[in-house]
This record gives sequence, structure tokens and C-alpha cells, in this order.
Amino acid sequence: MVVRFCVMGDIWVSFFMDCLFISRLVGKGIFMTGMKVMNVLIVVVVGVVSASDVSTNHNGEPHRALCDVMHAAAAKWKKIKNFDSPLKKALEKTIFGKHGGNVITPSELQMPGDYKKPENEDTKNTRKNWCGSCETEGQKHYSGESATHDLVCLCVPGQNMWPMKSQEETLCGKSKEAWTKDGDKEGWYTNIISEKDLKTQHLTATWGTIVKECLKEDGGKDLEAALKNFKDNLRQKNGNQYLGNHTDDYDCGGAYGYSLCVKYTQQCEKNSWWKKLEDAIKKDKEEMEKKNADGKKTESLENGQKLKVSNGPQTDPEKSSQNPQPISRVSQSPQTEEHEDPPRAEQVISNINATIEEDSSTIICPFWLLLVFLYN
Repeated sequence: MVVRFCVMGDIWVSFFMDCLFISRLVGKGIFMTGMKVMNVLIVVVVGVVSASDVSTNHNGEPHRALCDVMHAAAAKWKKIKNFDSPLKKALEKTIFGKHGGNVITPSELQMPGDYKKPENEDTKNTRKNWCGSCETEGQKHYSGESATHDLVCLCVPGQNMWPMKSQEETLCGKSKEAWTKDGDKEGWYTNIISEKDLKTQHLTATWGTIVKECLKEDGGKDLEAALKNFKDNLRQKNGNQYLGNHTDDYDCGGAYGYSLCVKYTQQCEKNSWWKKLEDAIKKDKEEMEKKNADGKKTESLENGQKLKVSNGPQTDPEKSSQNPQPISRVSQSPQTEEHEDPPRAEQVISNINATIEEDSSTIICPFWLLLVFLYN
């Protein structure tokens, strides 16, 4: 009776799993009478309808944080892709993963072909493994492979469009209509029993409407700040890091009622794009600081050399005060000679007079003119 009531009340397909959950409880004897079961089911249905009236954006914050990193990474890639930079390899992994980015711009990146169709009997290449493991041998993709891959894990709807239960709810900012225009309401999920991907719908639509949008360049985003905000959205549990909606059961497989997320194990985190990018940003800052310090040192030495050349040879002030300048000596020498000239003239005249007296000779006129010159 309980299951029948659930089916009759399942006007919204998403209520079916909730009804089965209550049915299991009844089967275990938790609810004793049919009347009590009826009352509980009515409460459950009314409660869910009330919740559906509230607009919910599932994985909204993680999506914005990851998208901001991709915007900033695309802008930074454009600036440094042709130069030798510590950021180059980390940005290439962040944006392009293992597909490389030497010949294409981020916005031209196409979805890998192996995303489109599940392989029969393949339990390695499933959403659960691609979005929550990196240790499985033979898997083609893994969590932390690139920011673009992780965004796919975060934003492709799961089984029966999980986690959206109503038209008002959204996933990564998009309503159901973004994926169900063709009427297909399936999603991408790993079956909890067979461990295989039975459906891979909506990957192409997610790439075109969400991933491509986040790969556009936005120079206004700071790469380091965006990465920090992304890391703030990670939730740690049992030694692992989780991005997005996570439950304790069936990690990130997309099955109805379970997790729609990205799981980073310790090994995945070690090799993740965001860990590589974090290390590269740190190294780039260290190199820039060293370069700026060396530049300031060189500039200081050049300025000192220019100042030395412009001032010319320097003179010791003490030596200058002790050794008078030649100009001073020249200016004083005529005065000294004026004081010494008269004695010399008198001596010469005295000698001449003595000579005249001895010789008793007559002094001729030119000689007296010479005497007059000496006296003057």
C-alpha cells in the first residue's frame, strides 16, 4: 500500500526516491500502522513541495569559484604563453589538461571525444572514477586533471537531472531547460549496482553553456586571489578534499540522491592542477621579488656613479686651508718686491759711487739715467 501511495502521489518524478526511502523504513518496522504511514507520507510530500518553492542553485559557490580561476588563468595565459615563466606549465595544465595549448586559445578548446560515449562493461572510465579517483589503472581522466575537467564533474546533471527536483532549482546557475530542450531528462551517472556509466547525456550541453563561458579571458580577476577563494570552497573529510555537494555514500557518481561533486584523494591532490598552480604562483612571486631587488641595486649603483662623475675630483678641506692657493702668493709677491727694491738700489749706487771715487772718472749722462730709474 505504501509503494502504491508513493506512485500515485508522484506527480513530480523526483519524489519517487523519497517514497522508496519511506517504504524501506516501513519494511523495517519503524512505522507500525498504515494510518501512521499515511500521515508520515503526507508530511513528506508537503514538506518537499514547500522546499521546491525555494530557488536553489546547487553547486553555485563552488562553480563561481572555479569559474573565476579559469577566467583569470585564461587572461594570464595570453600574457605569458610566449615567454619563459614559472606559471606556463601550471596554467597549461589548469586550462588544457593533457591536451596542450600551444596552438589554441582557451575559448577554442573542444570537449575531449572520449567524454561522449560510455564503453560497454567498462568500470574504470566512469563518472565516479573520473570525478573521484586517480589511482585506477586504465582510466582516461581523473579528478584534478584540469580545471575544465573538474567543472564538468561539478556541473553535469546526474541521474534524472539530479540534484534538481523542480523547475525553480538550478545547477551551476542553469535551470533544467538548459539541458532538456530535446526532452531528454537523463543525465550522467554511474549505476550504484553495476558500477558502469549507463548514461552520459548532457556533457556536450554543459561544455557549450558552462565550460566555454568560464574559458573566456577576464583580466579583472586576480589569479592568486581567485585560487585562494577556490581552496576556501574545498571541504575536507576522511583525509580527502571535496568540491561541491557531497554525501557519505557513493562518492561523486551522480546517482540520484547521492553526491554531485569532485573528490580529491591525497594522491589526486598532489598531482592536481590547483596544487601545481599554487606552487607556480609562489615561485613566480619569488622570482619577481628577486628581480625587483636586483633592479633597485643596479639603479642605486648607476646613480652613485653618475653623481661621482658630475662632482669631479674632491679636495681635502684641511689640506686646502694649510696650503695657500697660488693666486694668493702671486698677489702678494709685488708688494714684497717693492719693499726689497730700495735697499738693492742703494747698494748698487753705493758701489757705483765707490768705483767713481776710485777711478775719478766722469759719469756720463746715460749712466745717471740708469741711476734715476733704479731710485724710482
